[in-house]
Amino acid sequence: MDLILDFFLVGGIFIIAIILFQLLKTKNKELPQKILVIQFFLLLCVSIFFYALLHRIIWLIHLFFLPNDITTTVLGPLFFLYVKSLFLKEDNLVKNTLAHFIPAFLFLSIITIPTILYNVLKIEALAYTHSNFIRIIIKIENLYFILYLFLSLRLLSKYRKLTKYKYSNLTQHDFNWVKILFLSGLSIISLNVVIKTYEFFFTDFEFNTDYISVLSMIILVIYLGYHGVNQSKVLLPSFLLNIETKDKINNIKHKTITPTKRAEFEILKNKLELLLATNHPYLDEDLTLGKLAQQISTTDKTLSTMLNQHMNTTFYDLINKCRVEAVKEKIHSKQYKNYSLFGIACECGFKSRTSFNRIFKKETKFSPSEYQKKMLES
Repeated sequence: MDLILDFFLVGGIFIIAIILFQLLKTKNKELPQKILVIQFFLLLCVSIFFYALLHRIIWLIHLFFLPNDITTTVLGPLFFLYVKSLFLKEDNLVKNTLAHFIPAFLFLSIITIPTILYNVLKIEALAYTHSNFIRIIIKIENLYFILYLFLSLRLLSKYRKLTKYKYSNLTQHDFNWVKILFLSGLSIISLNVVIKTYEFFFTDFEFNTDYISVLSMIILVIYLGYHGVNQSKVLLPSFLLNIETKDKINNIKHKTITPTKRAEFEILKNKLELLLATNHPYLDEDLTLGKLAQQISTTDKTLSTMLNQHMNTTFYDLINKCRVEAVKEKIHSKQYKNYSLFGIACECGFKSRTSFNRIFKKETKFSPSEYQKKMLES
């Protein structure tokens, strides 16, 4: 068992160090990359601590005890800040999130540092750090981490929906890997809570059960590390941050559109429909809300508001509906009879086979191949 633990810990330390090096050598690091540096540094410290624990290297245990002990309380708020940093401007973002780190600071001051002092200097006044009450608090920090994983997932879900108001293709802005990271982390930490609770009330295991969580997290982070290093930042316009659901949009539509504004929107709608019919801007796979707004001499905010409140749709849905219609036309055309379905899709502005199949079926109730077969039979 020790040999297996040693293999994974050494391998994890080596690979995490490589990922950390890649992050550190990146020039002009943005806030997401800076947060990842802290996260990977903490994970590296945790891995080294458990390696030292496995081999009973006392000086190394003392050296890395502090970062290992506070990692759980720090990682939760860091994940929350990381999600924000991917979508929002950096101005005051860290400052506005500092309050989330207060519990970590209190844990450091009341438990971690006193524990180090008691272990090294044997100060009797600090013996409370080894009481059952403190052990229970340490277990609660896992629940604190779970809470922040839930908060981060909720925030990620909201921001991912809002990207559809700005982008027509989400391939480069697919944050599914972050969702997998959070869900996997949630599973791992939940399992750890169950094991620790059972261990606390019923029996002691023959080995340190923390190794289960550490090794699982090492494997997970190594698998997903590449995505984090290369993740592009997405800035959501401030006016989009108040838009959450279509139901809310419909309520705004019925309550706030005046006759004058409706007339203005109708003119803008006609300009947009003419542009879509003549210039086919949706064929541009990198088309954004801002690009389209420029082509009809308006702002992205005005265009988004018109789409949401007057046309009851989103930029993403409108553009991809046009792309599906273009695909259907080309399927009927002899000029494209030698093209594959995905080849036709690429010609019409799609970038991902998966999203093309999903969007096409949503619009037509048929998969692309089913639609093509149906057309050939008719």
